[in-house]
Amino acid sequence: MRSTLFKANRLLLIEKNRQAYLPASSLPVEYLKLIIPYAGLYFRADAACEILSQHVNVGPFSLWMHDIFAKEQMILLPYTPYHIWTLHFMYEDSLIVEGNLNSPYTLEERECNLFNLYPGLHRIPMADNTKVLSVHINIRPEFLPALAAKYPQMRDLLNRPMAAQSSALNAHPHHVNLVCDYLIQKILTCKYTGKKAHLFLYRCCLDLLLNFATQEAYAHEPFLFSSLAHQDAYRQLFHFMIEHPHKPCSVAELALMFDIPFAELEKGFLQHYSVSIQDFGHMVQMMMAFNVLHQKHWSLDAIADATGFSHSNELAAALENYYAFKLKK
Repeated sequence: MRSTLFKANRLLLIEKNRQAYLPASSLPVEYLKLIIPYAGLYFRADAACEILSQHVNVGPFSLWMHDIFAKEQMILLPYTPYHIWTLHFMYEDSLIVEGNLNSPYTLEERECNLFNLYPGLHRIPMADNTKVLSVHINIRPEFLPALAAKYPQMRDLLNRPMAAQSSALNAHPHHVNLVCDYLIQKILTCKYTGKKAHLFLYRCCLDLLLNFATQEAYAHEPFLFSSLAHQDAYRQLFHFMIEHPHKPCSVAELALMFDIPFAELEKGFLQHYSVSIQDFGHMVQMMMAFNVLHQKHWSLDAIADATGFSHSNELAAALENYYAFKLKK
């Protein structure tokens, strides 16, 4: 029995001391469409499974994306060699962590958790013909105070008691909302390389952590009845803002357009998406400006006009502050 279980074990690196990536040419052709050009690659294929892992170091964050397909029943063994906090997003299926992680702990599809993980292995059984996409944003705990000093909404996370064994830092899992989906999709489809990729992916990771911190801050607050009654309208509003980042609208204009009570729109948007409507509007505007800046040969004046800024100096200051870099002028 022990021999059978041992043969069914598959190691999954969720952090690593030394990186030794594989060339993209060594992957099966069907995986090439999944590759992020800036990421380092790991791939394993055998009779029991296929695992594609992509890794990017961006500032204090270590970003890992794992596409895992279990052909046969097996035991997945996630491993970190050192102490990390990891913000984890699960897609496509659900898995149950065994062992010392508040045992047992269910990683539900479309849920996210912040885990405090000590060095070592964890056990996750996978049934045959199971597929998951697992996204981890890792950070060493010692890097968090500097982030919290700059982004106060993270401070509460630092005050969480840490158990002596690996565990979730949130009392209950959180739903992967549309803003998280949007950011993760931007990560998975990022075609930039070099410094451009580093700047863009860092900001996506930061915004995901900020979104989680906001979910935690409002976890015990009941939804407004209006927020629930206007779910479809909020979804339409969300997609409108994505599709029209160049067209800033006031809260009053948006309330009128989507027939949502003006007095409740800001609170409702925050409850649905864990970001203020102003900050989300700024996020999509900054993404558009960043993409136009690096994909088209436009002047700053032209980009400012296309993205809804009144002047190129205003655009430059906003980009430099949001993506933490200096524009070459």
